[in-house]
Amino acid sequence: MLDVCLLGTAGMMPLPHRWLTAALMRYNGSNLLIDCGEGTQIAIKEKGWTFKPIDVICFTHYHADHISGLPGLLLTMGNAERTEPLTMIGPKGLEKVVSALRMIAPELPFEIRYIELTGPEEDMEINGYHIHAFKVNHNISCYGYTVEIRRAGRFDVERARNNHIPQKLWNPLQKGQTVTTEDGITFTPDMVLG
Repeated sequence: MLDVCLLGTAGMMPLPHRWLTAALMRYNGSNLLIDCGEGTQIAIKEKGWTFKPIDVICFTHYHADHISGLPGLLLTMGNAERTEPLTMIGPKGLEKVVSALRMIAPELPFEIRYIELTGPEEDMEINGYHIHAFKVNHNISCYGYTVEIRRAGRFDVERARNNHIPQKLWNPLQKGQTVTTEDGITFTPDMVLG
């Protein structure tokens, strides 16, 4: 299931209980953050969530109200002993902007992978998220994003029965998981999803 939370929706200045731009999507143990304005960490903590599952950050553009929360977030992730790579996506110049912001966090225990957008539209697939980036009109280079989750086909009960798949295995197969029984028989989602 996909969870979407608008963490920050304020304009150029944070307001009480209304932080700067940030939206968080949670799916299958992976979190995708769009923009990281000031107050993003506070908003995440207010929800009772953690920072470790954030493995993709998409930036629309590099005005401060969309990126000023990044240095603190990186420090917090580093202090939490994160080791998994973090992917950042944004307009051309992303690595240069992030490097400048990392002056206060020069050493991190995880790799940052950069995807710099240059075309009018770009598509990518990361951790189950299908991300479509497209240029939008702003006074600096700016992208909007659509994020889709590809749904598996519908579960076909008749196919499951014809393949002699025990009913207790239907749920994980429906979720796209491959299942191997104690007898060594393997059932794959494509056997029941159509």
